[in-house]
Amino acid sequence: MKAFLIARVSTEDQEDALPAQIYRLQDYAKRNAYEAELFQLQESAFKEGRKLFGVIVEKIEQYPEKAIVVFDKIDRYSRDSGSNETRKLRRLCLTDKIEIHFTSDHLILDHKSSANAWFMLGMGEATAEYYSRSVSDNVRRRFEQKRREGEWTGRAPFGYVNADLDNGKKWINAELFHASAVKKIYEYYSSGNFSLRLIRGKLIEEFSITLSTSQLDRILKNPFYKGVMQVEGQLYPHNYEKIVSEELYDQAKAVREGYFKKPTRYAGLPYYYRGLISCTTCGCRITFEKKKTRYVYGHCTQYKGKHGAKYVEEDNFTKQLRTAFESFEMPQKDYEEIRKRMKLSVNQDNKTNTTKLAHVDTEITKYQHRMDKLYEDHQDKKIPDDFYHRKFNEYDSLKKNLEKQKRTFELPDTNRFDSIDYLLKLFKNGSRLFEKSDLEHRRGLINLVLSNLELNDTSLRWEMNEPFKTAAKCKETQNWLGRRDSNPRMHGPKPCALPLGHSPTSARNGNFAESPTKQVCSALAATLPSRFLSNSRILSRI
Repeated sequence: MKAFLIARVSTEDQEDALPAQIYRLQDYAKRNAYEAELFQLQESAFKEGRKLFGVIVEKIEQYPEKAIVVFDKIDRYSRDSGSNETRKLRRLCLTDKIEIHFTSDHLILDHKSSANAWFMLGMGEATAEYYSRSVSDNVRRRFEQKRREGEWTGRAPFGYVNADLDNGKKWINAELFHASAVKKIYEYYSSGNFSLRLIRGKLIEEFSITLSTSQLDRILKNPFYKGVMQVEGQLYPHNYEKIVSEELYDQAKAVREGYFKKPTRYAGLPYYYRGLISCTTCGCRITFEKKKTRYVYGHCTQYKGKHGAKYVEEDNFTKQLRTAFESFEMPQKDYEEIRKRMKLSVNQDNKTNTTKLAHVDTEITKYQHRMDKLYEDHQDKKIPDDFYHRKFNEYDSLKKNLEKQKRTFELPDTNRFDSIDYLLKLFKNGSRLFEKSDLEHRRGLINLVLSNLELNDTSLRWEMNEPFKTAAKCKETQNWLGRRDSNPRMHGPKPCALPLGHSPTSARNGNFAESPTKQVCSALAATLPSRFLSNSRILSRI
């Protein structure tokens, strides 16, 4: 059978991890006698999209026979369960066109896979996505701190140049020639006698610099030149040289605003569900407004034509959405059990990785000492040149291989449990967290759990994202406990009478089915160390 082996990293810094992935994938294909075709790519799912991955998925779609798609881990498959590529692979798997294998996670998915297997995939995707976004948040906070300290965190604007100081610190210097051009731009424009088109011609004539009118407009609107950085609407004084004075900047701004009437801003009002819901009738967005300064109502904009849209109270939306979060809540006993096992697994993984790293460090130090001793003996003429060069190259090669091996290890991460504990708390107290959350947090919870929200008359419709969808189904099946099989035989013991993970599971043999929620929790806890803990070395993740 044909197997498509896919090895992926997100950034150039992670390219050292590709050989280890490729080895595991090729070894897996060899052990199972698959006809293998390898793809290796480096691209992020959150910045540029996954164009190369999309080409690979299209090739898999066009393959005429059933195939196997092999990834090393779930986080190498996707951190975004809503991406087009993952949806296509899921559809191909459910229609028996492909099987999806995760070698290191020991997980195989096909059209006959159980809800537990799909739940494991969903949890792995959600955990990787959450961790990736949390890392992104940490980077964003670090950049924000740098800006508060007056440091620019991006590429220098026109008129400046990025530089490295002697102490290794990044800096931005004014570039004399281009800085003079920027100052002329402000002087010309602030006079009120030059349009952007005329200034463009003057720059070509005097400086031989060609800038478009849109570039000139951005320069005139950028307060960096007067000593202030602007990032996402926030202003931060910087520590670099100013090209124009504040008076000259304000004068040019006054001229610019004199040409245009300042637009009135209507968007951005603080409503919980603004921009999240669409109308089933016409597809327009549901807008929100306040009546009598107290009551908030949502209704279709009816931009494409009137159709008698009703006004629905915001509290009505809240009540309906609360039921979605109630539908997947996990019992306290199962929550405590799985949380305990997850913490033990994380601690064990960190302990194992720490031991591995310590061993490799010891080996690296050993070969370094041998090389030092060899060098001293050579300097003291105790050993001949040919012996020295041969052994030194041998030790140096072993040392470099160990250093390369060290970079491919999963580094110990004390925050891995915290990264997925959030999801468990959401499974335990989903409705309460939803109801008590502030505006920004509530919108984030809705986007995490639900998609395709639509308003039909006064009722909300939605699709639930994985793994919450599977958890909701499992909770619903608890209502079936205690019923007899359609082909009843000897009664089995009640599932609640046995410990977690040991109740009878074969309904076809006449036994009662174990609690679906307990079944999911037990399977999740048993496979957690390899299937759901993300590789903390991959910093592009959340």
